Amino acid sequence: MAMNNMSQFSAGENGHGGGGDGDGAKISREPGIPPFITKTYEMVEDPNTNSIISWSPSGTSLVIWDHIRFSFELLPKYFKHTNMSSFVYQLNNYGFKKIGLQRWEYENYWFQAGKKHLLSNIKRRDKNLKIQKDFNQETYYYGVEETLRSQRDLNDTLKSEFEKLKKRQDDMANGIASLKEYLENSEAKSRKLLCFLAKAVKQVEIKLGTKRNVEVGEVITRKRRVEDATGSSKSSGKKKMDDFSGYRVEP
Repeated sequence: MAMNNMSQFSAGENGHGGGGDGDGAKISREPGIPPFITKTYEMVEDPNTNSIISWSPSGTSLVIWDHIRFSFELLPKYFKHTNMSSFVYQLNNYGFKKIGLQRWEYENYWFQAGKKHLLSNIKRRDKNLKIQKDFNQETYYYGVEETLRSQRDLNDTLKSEFEKLKKRQDDMANGIASLKEYLENSEAKSRKLLCFLAKAVKQVEIKLGTKRNVEVGEVITRKRRVEDATGSSKSSGKKKMDDFSGYRVEP
């Protein structure tokens, strides 16, 4: 009976799901445990890939942290393909449920950290309409999440460009303000310099005018002194002549 089950699981995993044995990583086979489940468990258990896939803090679900690296690094190693949707399809086939929409997290009651003996309880479900519905829903969620992620990336890019433009505008405004302040200071200094030069010229003119007035005054004073001296000499000579004119010479 165990051999028949193993044959059924192997056949299922080599089908549409793309998660079969192939020539991927060599994992020890456990009787009664589907190879897909064994490989997935070993992949989650590997501490070297915790940045890509690991257990949740509670240890009751697996979390794919980096779906890009998971698709191109781990899937080829374990399952010889890079199809994330195919891996999700296989999880659905084995009864895993996605938890929320914020991250790639899946749980199955029999899939828990440190409890490998529970894995034998995980069975592949029959391919029926419910499985197809779950797959379509997972594919839909995958597309929605990819769209939302692309939109977030676009929004982040636009926000970054807007912040760059705003910073550039702020820098230009600061530069204009600094230039305006510099010009105002230069104009104020120029006015002060012109005022200082005007005062200096005025003081020089005042000094020159005062000196000229003094020199002119001195000339006038000397001239008056000369005139006074000349006038005094003439008056004295005339007086003497008048004095002599009062004497008569007797024959």
